[in-house]
Amino acid sequence: MASSTLHAIAVAELRHTYPVFYREYCNLVDGITNLIRDLAEQHVNDLGFTSFTETFDHASNEPVLQIVIGANKNELYLHVYIHKEHYFVIGKSGGGKPARTAEQALKIIAEKLKEVT
Repeated sequence: MASSTLHAIAVAELRHTYPVFYREYCNLVDGITNLIRDLAEQHVNDLGFTSFTETFDHASNEPVLQIVIGANKNELYLHVYIHKEHYFVIGKSGGGKPARTAEQALKIIAEKLKEVT
């Protein structure tokens, strides 16, 4: 099954089983979208590419949000794992900084985005 489909199934399950955390997830997705949009508007001539996708980590059995941004010669690859215990992990390869809320996660992500520009 495609990784984006598995991601969607896992998030749909969250919607019914943990609605409070599902709302945090939705706030996170909206916030990341806005961060990328703002970054693109501020650095219209510097960004070579941006990507924000939903995928699934088969090793950890967790949904993941992937952010990829290229600016000049800098590239940023960032994963946001939607942990089974209902928090976010921002980093690479399953490791990184934990965040309990979308607001906390967005602060970490915003700091990482500064590194690429």
